[in-house]
Amino acid sequence: MTQPKTDIAYLRSEKAKAEQRLRYYQHREKILEHQIPELTRKARVHRLCTRAGMLESFLVCPEELTDDQVMELLKISFRQPEVAVALAQMIQDVQERRSVQNPLE
Repeated sequence: MTQPKTDIAYLRSEKAKAEQRLRYYQHREKILEHQIPELTRKARVHRLCTRAGMLESFLVCPEELTDDQVMELLKISFRQPEVAVALAQMIQDVQERRSVQNPLE
């Protein structure tokens, strides 16, 4: 009759270990979830800085222009039919590549 008691003790021990592992992984999951916004923010900041650098490489004396002047220049540029067509084509190409890479979606 002592065998069932040892089985119960063993099972309780295993349950306690499993619950401890569960708590550990739940805590780890929270840590990782909190890292996601930081990583996406870093990627966005990198992208913005890279693209701002690209824009400044085309401007003559960029430090002399105000933000409003740069915005006006961009508005004028993006109103050009050639730019609108090129942008639309680039977006279409990206969407087509995504659909080919993920055919089941």
